[in-house]
Amino acid sequence: MDRTLNDQASTNGRLARFACGVHCGRATEYVKTTALGLLLCCCSGMSQQGVAQDTAPAEIRIVVDSEGWQLVGDLLLPSSDRPAPAVLLLNQAAGDRAVYEELARALAARDIASLRLDLRGHGESTNLGRFISGERPRSPLIWDAEVDVRAGHQYLRSHPRIDGDRIGIVGASYSGEEMAQAGREQGYGQAYVALSPGSFSERSILAIDSSGVPWLFIVSNNERFLREITASLREQSQTVEVVIVPGTEHATSILVGHPDMAERIAVWLAQRLR
Repeated sequence: MDRTLNDQASTNGRLARFACGVHCGRATEYVKTTALGLLLCCCSGMSQQGVAQDTAPAEIRIVVDSEGWQLVGDLLLPSSDRPAPAVLLLNQAAGDRAVYEELARALAARDIASLRLDLRGHGESTNLGRFISGERPRSPLIWDAEVDVRAGHQYLRSHPRIDGDRIGIVGASYSGEEMAQAGREQGYGQAYVALSPGSFSERSILAIDSSGVPWLFIVSNNERFLREITASLREQSQTVEVVIVPGTEHATSILVGHPDMAERIAVWLAQRLR
């Protein structure tokens, strides 16, 4: 299913407000109390009890072991006591987990847990080395990362507050192929989102329909390295969904260039992790 998103889509309802009418942050369905907001509310004669408090759950810093690599991540659990679905969020090459913060909050607003994970050699997961872009064309810090995806997936599956049968995975650039390979080797999650997976292999494309789970691919319409992959997806798969957005942004840069995309991905995943 191909469709082009309109960047001018309305963002009404995305900003929570204080009762006094002060805007209090950009995270969907969360009220973020700020010092300025408190000052304005107090000046208007409102008591502190009349101010909505920040109800966003706190992230927990965790470390997952993967072949000696200490993979650092942020686990965000919804407030519900029942086991929740979860989404594993994977960085792009030379990127890190920080870019997924807004998506993690959008998922939590729908009672979906998330694990933002730095894969080997990226972000804070550098105890055995750091990936340097362009240094080694076939760097094992990139092409062995399917092991890290499996480790992150297994961590979520074994967590007592997570429903191990309802786990989605989001990959970006190289980690899109790594999550597909991990799925073939270990078993698939329940839903997948691939942001500009430029290294997505023909083998992975052919396995999309047989995986039995939904896949969403998001690319920019001027990403020349993705044209061949997008064409192959259209030709080889009957079930894949492809979203094409205006611009040239690649992988997680799409989340930055299109601020509504985190919300759209959260909605798509929530519908498929029910």
